[in-house]
Parts: sequence; structure tokens; C-alpha cells
Amino acid sequence: MPDGASSTLGPAFPRLGGSRNLIVVRAGRASLHPGWVEGPSRPGFDLLVARFEAGPSLDEREGHAEIAISGRKVSGFARLFREHPELLANYDFIALLDDDLRASQQDLERLFGFGDRYGLDLFQPSLSWTSHFSYAACLSNPHYRLRYTNMVEMMCPVFRAAHLARALPLFDLSFETGIDLLWCRLTDSPGLRYAIVDDVVVAHTRPVGSTKHRQGFGKDETYDRQIARLLDMFGTRFRGIVTYAAIDTMGRRTGSRPAIALRSLVLWRAWAVTPMPTRHFVRFLTDYLRHCLWRPLNLGRVDLKRCGKASCRLAAPRIAIGEHPQP
Repeated sequence: MPDGASSTLGPAFPRLGGSRNLIVVRAGRASLHPGWVEGPSRPGFDLLVARFEAGPSLDEREGHAEIAISGRKVSGFARLFREHPELLANYDFIALLDDDLRASQQDLERLFGFGDRYGLDLFQPSLSWTSHFSYAACLSNPHYRLRYTNMVEMMCPVFRAAHLARALPLFDLSFETGIDLLWCRLTDSPGLRYAIVDDVVVAHTRPVGSTKHRQGFGKDETYDRQIARLLDMFGTRFRGIVTYAAIDTMGRRTGSRPAIALRSLVLWRAWAVTPMPTRHFVRFLTDYLRHCLWRPLNLGRVDLKRCGKASCRLAAPRIAIGEHPQP
């Protein structure tokens, strides 16, 4: 196996607690996942800890399981679902969370509820203003309950199980970054299916890129270089996260991108508490505001069956703000 692990994860997967929601974490020795299940009652989700490093284990209890999958993050997820496809049948929603996220049990329980409530195929919590981040779009916007976007990042995606099954070929491409630029482009009707949930906020505690050496990157290899290689395989480009619709805190939906950009100016207040270097914070937030106003959605379908050929088919998406009924 490319990740150096043994040839099998075992003949049977450990029985979990019977929830219809699952969190999987690729955990190192300093993983924060024990804090996700600190509460007076059993969590409303099952937790599978797929360790790449040894570390303290959770107390044995119903709904938790732990296995060892050495090597890189994405290749480890690929191996897990390849050898245990029953996970896709046993759960409605599956979250793949980084181990450096600080989140409460209550917030993670609430997060899963947004999937069915808003008919989402893929979504993520928003990030606190004190988080390290790659995209300012992911910072929590207090004006909104959720925002519909053209991308959900790799840090904390929550998949409808059927959509994860659709996206799994991306995990087998041997890339440790960039597949999140494509997994919202796998259907002909992507409108209002992908979102950032502002109503649930988690904190990303580790600087972005600080674990590249564990992900198989060369000493001088950048994320941008690997992303460019991946996108070239599909003959496409990524032009930035766009927020094209939103549900405000009163439950009203808007499709006005200028209005969303205007109400995103509140994110400048994060400058006072962000751990990001000033030049990065200003550039990332300025880019996001520009993208809200002018960038195309870039949601044309990518055909995974043609991956690796000279080009991959891109079909024009059907985006309609009224495509799904508002809850």
C-alpha cells in the first residue's frame, strides 16, 4: 500500500452506536477529538478515530471506535472507504474532520441537522475569527444562518453518504490537496446543494500547511503546484470561492450577491483577533469580497470517468436560486 500500512483493516468493521451520522477523524497524537464528545449524554453521532499516530484513546463506549491507518490523510480516507463500503450504507451523513478542530459535542450534533433541513449534499461549519484559514469565505458571518457556495473545503466537510460515494474516485488520485475544488462539481444540478453553515462555528487551531511533511509534499513543493497538476488532469481551473445565495438569521433566503458582499464587510472586524499575518488576512478577505461580486460560479460538471485523459468533459450547470423549496 502507498501509505505503508498493512494490506487490510480487518475482516469486519467495529460495531458503532447506531446513529445515522458519523464523524471520521485522521488522528495524530495531539488530536483534539476527545473534546468533541465531552458532554453529559451520548453524542448524537458515531465517532471513528482512524489513527495515523499513536495517542491517548477515548474511554470504551458505545458509538466510538478506533483503528490504525498509517500514512497520509486523503489516502487513508480512500483506503477506509474502499475496504469498508458498508459505512456508506450505514450512515446518512459522514463528516471528515481534521484533528486540530476545536468544537463542542452540541455544535457538532446541530451541524448534522442542516443536511436534511436544507437538502444539502455537502457542507461544513464556519470558522471562528480566531482560526487559521485558507479562505476568508469560511469565516463565520453573523448575518447568516448559512451561505451557499461553490466549494466546501477539505478541513471539515460533511457529506451526504450518496455524495461521498460519488466523490470517492477523487480520493484515489494520490493527491493530498485540491480534490475539494472538484467534489462540488460532480452533478448536473449543483444549485443550493453545498454550503457553509454560519450557525455552527468551530476553531481551526493549527497554521495551514504546518503538516505538509506528513502529507507527502516535497521540501519545496507548494500546495499551488499540486493543485495545478490535479486541475490539469481534468482540463479545468478554480477561480475562487463564490457565495451566491444565503439564508439569514431570520430564515429568509437571498440570491443577491451584492447584498451578500455588503453584509460580508463585517468580516473586517476579525482583523482585531485573527492569528493570520496581516498581509494574508487583507488579501484573502479582499479576494473573497471581489469573488462574491464578480466571479463565475465555476460549477460545471467534471466527468470522473474521463480522468487522466487529455481533457475532461465540463457540462454547463443548472443554477437556479428557486430550485429547491425554502425550509
